[in-house]
Amino acid sequence: MKRRFILILHNLSDFYKHNKRIINFIIQLAISILLIILLLNLIDIPDMLLLLKNINVYYFILLLILITIDRIFMAYKWLLLLRVKYKNISFFTVIKIYYIGTFVGFFLPTTVGGDLVRVLKLQKEKHKGSDALSSVILERILGFIASAILASITTILLIFLFKLNIWHFLIIAAVVLFVLALILIISFNKTLVSKIEKSEKLSGNFLVSNLKKFYLSYAEYKDNKGLIVLFLILSIIEQLIPVIANYLAALALNLKIPLIYFILITPTVQLISKVPISFEGIGVTEGLMVYFFTLLGLAKTDAFSIGILGHIAVIIATLPALVFYFRDIKASLMQDKNEVKR
Repeated sequence: MKRRFILILHNLSDFYKHNKRIINFIIQLAISILLIILLLNLIDIPDMLLLLKNINVYYFILLLILITIDRIFMAYKWLLLLRVKYKNISFFTVIKIYYIGTFVGFFLPTTVGGDLVRVLKLQKEKHKGSDALSSVILERILGFIASAILASITTILLIFLFKLNIWHFLIIAAVVLFVLALILIISFNKTLVSKIEKSEKLSGNFLVSNLKKFYLSYAEYKDNKGLIVLFLILSIIEQLIPVIANYLAALALNLKIPLIYFILITPTVQLISKVPISFEGIGVTEGLMVYFFTLLGLAKTDAFSIGILGHIAVIIATLPALVFYFRDIKASLMQDKNEVKR
């Protein structure tokens, strides 16, 4: 019996290893659906539908414009990191790849699907995969650090200004900030870099050799401390865009909610929503909005509606990626056709 049980566990383990991405995608999607169902039981659905039906088009268009500016700004930040590796890469190319990565990432069975698409697209543009990957990893680490800094500050303000007992959120933000800052410092340690660079053992195995290439590419950023500080500052500024976006979503729903509430709530919501436990943060974002709005004495239905409208706006604002995507396919087909003729 014990042997049979061990065999079943072994088979399940093998099945998970071979289907890890799809299983994770299904789990995240299931969590999002479950959270949305639970939240729908807490709100007034007719009121929510009425809010969505009577959207103020003017503010909704402003929301779409702001999200578009945000995407271009994120692409610009990534360009700063890429220019360390690729001096001649164009801003338009980076915007195109960022849009495609974001949009395609919605449909891939992994939370880092969009990042993977960006790396592969850069490789297709005849750039080194290790350089592309190192820029994306550093971008993610610095983005999380910026998010954790802002979330820590706003959570402290919520605790002391509104007397809210939300110390657990402050602990989460502080732990994320500490761990990622530590990872960043250790990863740029000169002794570690030197040892890996000189290690011949790390060049023998194909996989390990590629990991070494990636790390050495990543470690090159240690000589660009000014750039890292600039990127971090820009990332903190960029974290304020979702604040304004949520405020515009509220105005689009004809809700009169003070901007200060969004300034204090949104950073923490953004930080926790980035943790890969649900599909694109759907369900988690709405749940956190409902939680914080309730603490501040605001309506659950309003909070849920703002979260849903925000997700709808992001999807619509990312649709230009389809134009870039099909243009790339057309160009690729033309290139293949020309090669066949030769």
